[in-house]
Amino acid sequence: MNTAALGSKPSYLTDIDTSMVTRELDEVRYLSVAGGDGRQHTLYEFGWKGGENLVLLPPYGMTFLLLSRLARILARRFHVLIWESHGCPNSAMPLCDADYELASQSRHFSEVIKHEGIAEFHFVGWCQAAQLAAHATANGYIKPRTMSWIAPAGLGYSLVKSEFERCALPIYLEIERNGTSHAEKLGKLLNKYRDEPATEAIAAAKLTMLHLPDPQMTYAFSRYMRAYDENKRITKPLVASVLGSVPTLAIHCRDDTYSHFSESVQLSKCHPSIELRLLERGGHLQVFNDPVTLAEHVLGFVDARLSRAPEPDVADSRA
Repeated sequence: MNTAALGSKPSYLTDIDTSMVTRELDEVRYLSVAGGDGRQHTLYEFGWKGGENLVLLPPYGMTFLLLSRLARILARRFHVLIWESHGCPNSAMPLCDADYELASQSRHFSEVIKHEGIAEFHFVGWCQAAQLAAHATANGYIKPRTMSWIAPAGLGYSLVKSEFERCALPIYLEIERNGTSHAEKLGKLLNKYRDEPATEAIAAAKLTMLHLPDPQMTYAFSRYMRAYDENKRITKPLVASVLGSVPTLAIHCRDDTYSHFSESVQLSKCHPSIELRLLERGGHLQVFNDPVTLAEHVLGFVDARLSRAPEPDVADSRA
């Protein structure tokens, strides 16, 4: 099985302030893998390649930098692979209509792990990445050993609209309907930190807004937000079979304004097999601001689940 070749740092990273993730960028390896569509895709690799495998994915349109601190911690135990949505945040990646479809994203997931020769892996996904994991698992593209969903969104279980769903999502949907002219105008309203330096207090928030200064990128991101909104209807019927086959953890903070914590609470009520860690504080950007806490929960869950795994049958193994 061929593996990805050493690649180069994506060009979009040279245009932003990455001073808050210097240690992480010192440890990441940039890999290039050819997809079935002929395009070259960038993978971000942390840790020892011979270790247990873990796939760590951001939500649609978000930079891997937001997960890099968590990846660096998890890499003490795992070989960690990350990739980003096609065309956003890396505008140098050609984008096509199919990239917004869950089926296309699931096929890409399967292609990556097969290309890398990964037979077994754990999955950790932040926010909307839970949509992709549910679809890819339910449709047989992947079979993770465990899944950990951090602030899951887009599964169709939330009883309360988050601040993002009430305020920002309608703007993105309007941009998607009206194109780049609206992207330029409305993007300025969303980019509240555009003139402020990337201090530790707002670094994570600024990294979520990399798409806003460029109207074309804002429009691409808005198309992902349309897909996210529409994919809820596709994903919800799949959740039961997924949680019935893969041990899954949901971690959510009560003060999360991007993804309301009722998504995870309702998941645990409807599907008792899922384990819930409901934290009082941390917000949606805890994945960047406090990765140690999240890593502890993920590692504790993985270890507990692996210890419960049935021992292989001796007679079968000798057959």
